[in-house]
Amino acid sequence: MEAWVKKDDALIERVAGLLSVAPVHRKNMFGSAAWFLESNGMMFAGAWGEAIMVRVGAKRTSELIESGMAEKFDPMGGRPMREYILLDSERIAEDDVLIGWLDEASEYAGALPPKPNKTRSRKRSTS
Repeated sequence: MEAWVKKDDALIERVAGLLSVAPVHRKNMFGSAAWFLESNGMMFAGAWGEAIMVRVGAKRTSELIESGMAEKFDPMGGRPMREYILLDSERIAEDDVLIGWLDEASEYAGALPPKPNKTRSRKRSTS
């Protein structure tokens, strides 16, 4: 497993500011921050070091990687997340560009069915 990248607090706050009026919530994930849609609970973006990962779907991910516009998002080394791309700091330097990626990712994730609720198993009493 590859070492986690150091989180970039400035990038996290920048994304949080851009999403401040959006119906999303933030959770800690991958040693950094990720954003989830309130509508269906799906993760659509996250900070990864000085880069950002966005969920754009498997087909779009392949197109963007093949064209050189993005990289695979592979936080665990050898197991890339197939619907996500990684955009380095140069590709997201301008807020308008970053907002465009966040919009595309939230639109894709918003079209997915709601995330099922996790069922908790009850511990049985041994008495």
